[in-house]
This record gives sequence, C-alpha cells and structure tokens, in this order.
Amino acid sequence: MWMPGDRCPWLWNPLCRTFALADRQGDEQVGVHMKTRRRRVRVRLIGVAVAYAIAAPVLYVTGAGLDPTVVGVLLASVPVAVAAASFGPVGAVGGVLAGLALLVPGLLGQRPLMWGLSVLIVVGVAWASLGLAYMWRLRSRHLQVVRRLETSYGEEIFDNSLSMIHVLDREGNVVRRNRASRELLGWPHKKSLHLTEYVHVEDMGRFKAELERLFERGEVRDVELRFVSESKRALPVELQGKRVTGRVAVLEARDRSEVASLEMRLAEAEVRYRHLIEQGIDTMDLGVLLLDRTGSLLWCNRGVGEFFGVSRDDLVGMKAVRVLDHVAHILEDGDEFAALVRDAYQRGAAVDGQECRVRLGPGRQSRILMFRSIPIEPAAGQREGGGRIEYYTDITRLKKLQQELEEQKGQLVETNQKLKEFNSAVSHEVRKPAVGAMWHVDMMLNEYNGQLPDDVRNELVRMKGRFERMKQLIDDLTHFSAIRVDKEAFDRVDVDRVLSNTLEDLAADLEGVNVRVSGQAPRVWGVPTRVAELFANLLVNAVKFNDKALPVVEISWSDRGDGTYEFTVQDNGPGIESQYLEKIFAIFERLDASKEGTGAGLAFCRRIVKEHGGRIWAESELGKGTAFKFTLPKVPVEKEVERVH
Repeated sequence: MWMPGDRCPWLWNPLCRTFALADRQGDEQVGVHMKTRRRRVRVRLIGVAVAYAIAAPVLYVTGAGLDPTVVGVLLASVPVAVAAASFGPVGAVGGVLAGLALLVPGLLGQRPLMWGLSVLIVVGVAWASLGLAYMWRLRSRHLQVVRRLETSYGEEIFDNSLSMIHVLDREGNVVRRNRASRELLGWPHKKSLHLTEYVHVEDMGRFKAELERLFERGEVRDVELRFVSESKRALPVELQGKRVTGRVAVLEARDRSEVASLEMRLAEAEVRYRHLIEQGIDTMDLGVLLLDRTGSLLWCNRGVGEFFGVSRDDLVGMKAVRVLDHVAHILEDGDEFAALVRDAYQRGAAVDGQECRVRLGPGRQSRILMFRSIPIEPAAGQREGGGRIEYYTDITRLKKLQQELEEQKGQLVETNQKLKEFNSAVSHEVRKPAVGAMWHVDMMLNEYNGQLPDDVRNELVRMKGRFERMKQLIDDLTHFSAIRVDKEAFDRVDVDRVLSNTLEDLAADLEGVNVRVSGQAPRVWGVPTRVAELFANLLVNAVKFNDKALPVVEISWSDRGDGTYEFTVQDNGPGIESQYLEKIFAIFERLDASKEGTGAGLAFCRRIVKEHGGRIWAESELGKGTAFKFTLPKVPVEKEVERVH
C-alpha cells in the first residue's frame, strides 16, 4: 500500500500547492485575483510623501545654520530613490527635480563643484533605483509565471487522473471534483456534491470517522468503503487522502469494482477447488488429519471417522493430544502408541511407518493401520504456516495377502523339497535296474563272446546301447531338474576367461573347427559354471550338426542398452527350417536321430538363460547356417563400485 505524496509526488505536490494557495488568499477556489493596481499606486504615493516629509525638515535645518554636507545630499536622495522605484522613469525625473529643489537652500553660496557633485549623486541614486526596481519586477514576474505553471500543471493532472479526486471541506462535502468522478459517479454537470449524495449509507459513519482523522492527523490511507453513483449503484473504492490546510483536503478514490469482482471470483474458485480436493481425499482409503502450528485439528477426512468409529465434526478444533488419547483408547497397545507420538510432538520429529491395530467395536471394524506423522515447516521468510499432516493407511488386506504369500511360499519350499527327494529317488530307482541290466548284458558279451550265435550277440549289443541311452536320459533329466540358480550366488563373470577355458576343455571336439571370437567379451552378472555350460552346449551343438568340410563357428556380442548384453553363436551348418526354431529347445527333442545324444543340450541352454533373467532364440537360413542368440545381465553398477573400492 502507499501513502499520498510518496508514490505519486508528481500528482499530489502540484495539487496541494494549488489548493493551499487558494485557501491562503481567503477563497476556496483556484485563481483568486491579485491586489488591484490602484491600491498599489496609493501605497506608493504614500511612501513617497512620507519620504519627502522626513527629508524636507532635515534639509531646511542644515540650510538654516549648518554647513551643507554630503549627508544632506544623501538625505535628499532617499525620496528620489522611493519615487524612482515606485513610478519608474517618470518618478525618477520628478524625484530628481524635487530633490534638487530641496537642496537649493543648502547649496546657496557653495562652490560650483559642490553643485555638480550633488546633481551627480541625486541622478546616480535615481538611476540605481530604476535598475533595482527593474530587477525586482523581473523576479516578481518570474514567480508569477512559476506559480501559474504549477497551477496549470496541477489542474491538468487533477482533471486527467484515472482515479476520482475530490477536494473536500471539513464536513466531507465535495467542493471540486475531476472528470473521473463525473464519469464514475454521475452528476456530470455538478462541480460539488453533498456528503449524503455519494457516500453509501452503510459506510457513512466510517467515512465521517476517517474524515475527522484526516484533518487531525494530516492523512489517511488504505480505507476501503463504498460510494454511490447517480444511478444508485454501489461502487467499492479505496481511499487515500491528504490534508492541504485546516479547511481543505484532497481525497483520491480508486475504483475497486474489477478488483472486488476478481477477489470474489477467486474466493469462489478457492471454495470450489477446496471442495473438490476434500472430496478427492474423502474417496481415498486413508485417514488424513491436518494440524495447525498450535496443535489443533484443522480438518480430517471421512476415512478417520470410518477407521475409528467417530464423527469427524466432533474432532475438528480439538487439540491433537486429545485426539491422540481418543484414538489410543481403541487401539491394541494404545498406550505405547500414544507415548511414541507424544514424544514426536515434543521433539518436532516425524513418525514414519508405525503399525497399529484397531480393536473391533461399535461402529468400527478390526483393522491394521500404518500411521505416519510429518511436520510441515513454514516457508522461508514467513511467520504463518507450519503444523502437521498425519494419515492412517489401511493395510489390513495387504497384511492378509502377505500372510497368504508366506504360507504359499512355505508350501512351495516344501513342495520343491519333496520334488527334489522324489526326483532323486526316482532317478536312483530307475537308474539302478538299467545299470544292473547293462552290467549283466556286458558280462554275457564278455564271457560268452565266442559261444553266442551272431543274431543273439547283435541283439545283446543293441540291448546294451538301449540301456546306455536310458542311463544317459535319466542323467540328463536329473541334471535338467537340478538346474536352479540362486540369485545370492551371482557374481561378476569374465566371459573372455570362460570362453578360453571352454575352448580348451573342448579341444578334442573342436579339432578342425574354425572358432572365431570377435573382440574382447564383456563381464556379465551370473554364475560362472552355468555360463560356461551354456557356451559349451552351444559350441558342441554347432559342431555336431555341421555338414561343411570346414566348420566355422563365430562368437560375437553387443550392448542392447537395456541393462543386458546380447551374445551370438553363429555356425555355417545346414540351417534349420523356421517351424522347428522353437521346437528345438524342448527337452529330448532331436531333429536328426542319426546323431548321438539325447536332445537335451538346447533345453539346458534355455533353462540356464532363463534362470539368469534372459532369453534365448534361434535365427536360421537354410544352407547358410544358424545363429543362436541369448541375453545375459550386465554387472550392477553398485557391484562395480564395490569392486573398485
């Protein structure tokens, strides 16, 4: 807010000087006439007469018996100066002649030199008086011009101001008003208004009190009340006033109609949005409480009433400690809960994640709630604000689901253990007869080699091969079911070292095969032994089914940009038809029955990749070869940091 004369000195200062000048001259209207010329002439004549009346006796006394001196000449010059200053050149000539006439008695008998000096002195005084009088008149004219400019400047600002400006008397009547007043209030042809015409009847008492304060203290500011227009329309205004004299004051009234309309619309919008926010919070499955800085409950939502079986209207305005006592009364271990929250209140600390249980009772259900209380600090530089926001979250269903999950987890662990035991038992029980039968067949072939007919011997050899295949199938099935990766066992895997060791172990199988590794392979996150098994199975598979004279296997990799690396094992074999690209990853699935093996190798690869959180697939072109691609996770950043430290 602003004070009159502080924010707009260009407006108030000229106006106040204009109206103060009018009041000092005894009229409340600007442009009072100056003193008449006739009156000035009479005053000047009286002044000249008084000067000659004083100088004549003195000159006659000096002429009667005293020697004429320069003092006599100077005394005669006084009325000359007054006449010259008062009446200009005419007065100067007349004054010189009259002064010389007065000097004649004193100059009789004097030398001609004295006569000449006297004349020069009188004429010089008259000339100097004319010059001084001219300079005085110039100064007076300059002051008049300045006063007129100030008056006209104040008048222009007064009439062209966008705010209503009223010149008031002590009774509050408008003795003069500007164009904005006439446009906003009406009465365009009236220059003055009575107090009762333009002040709203309900604000009359306040206006009179502010008017009295204006003339007592010299100013008023930031006064909001209502004026009334000619059409009886209420006009909200903001008043700033300044006293000019003891009888006159200038009052500026700014139209607040648009501001008041905006404030009303803003208040309506605030109420509407607050209502929407409250409705939105009411629909949430939360119990929300807002506390002010004094520790009183400002507002709570419908969830509080539902959780604790109370009316939220009864809680609003209550001290937070009383609300806490009421809540603690219906909680299991309520005393411990209340002590914890009170301590947080005293320390101004937060309460984060305190679990509490509501007992079953009238108007409420048994619930498990999670309580949080967060202090709200006032904004920087503001004294107001602050308090707390508290909310209760219903976690009953979450706790129930958590309990069911724990039970299912326990059942799953138990089932897995039983499956492992069953798998071990079945593997042992199935393998044992197969191994025994194979031993007996082998013994018969060794002991009765030359005694057996050829058809019997061939049948026993075929039987031995079936038993060996059965044993291999049982071993592969057992191994497949045992492929489980514990996430806690994950570590950094140097793929370069894994490939080097794998190629060395498979040297016999890879004899005559051109194996290419493009670039230095990255580190991945996994179990080293399983990653080595994955590469070994893919390399053996690429060589086993290759039909080229010079088999080629190329291993490459790329960064997918999603936290994983993509590896490719490309061969130059016969390729695979598209309808079999997914089927080949099934366990014991073989496309070429003439080749050795059980068909479990690619199933092992899929299981290992899946346990590492990746995926594996094949892309092939008949006659050109097959590319087996799979993804493995990168080493987590925090693990790399730990390794560096």
